[in-house]
Amino acid sequence: HCGFMTGTEALNRRKEIVKITVGCKALDDILGGGIETQSITECFGEFRSGKTQLSHTLAVTTQLDPEQGGGFGKVAVIDTEGTFRPENIAPVATRFGLDPDKVLDNIVTAKAYN
Repeated sequence: HCGFMTGTEALNRRKEIVKITVGCKALDDILGGGIETQSITECFGEFRSGKTQLSHTLAVTTQLDPEQGGGFGKVAVIDTEGTFRPENIAPVATRFGLDPDKVLDNIVTAKAYN
């Protein structure tokens, strides 16, 4: 949706937002229930601080049923640092009781160059 919208339209759109679990209840609580859909969330930190692991986890948890903290959706990964590792998705999918092959089929990825 581009351009202006009424306050009522904005309110109705906000009602469609889903919170996606990061896989850790304590962190979900800090984030107000998880990562919001319909937005861009920037994650930054030092080398080896868990940013890529968080993105891999979210690529899986987004596919969970909403009752489990997911969005029952598909995922687009824009890889800006060349760190997306599809082989690391399988253990995360297994942890959440999902079929790793189906999870990978629901992820599309592209490398971004600057």
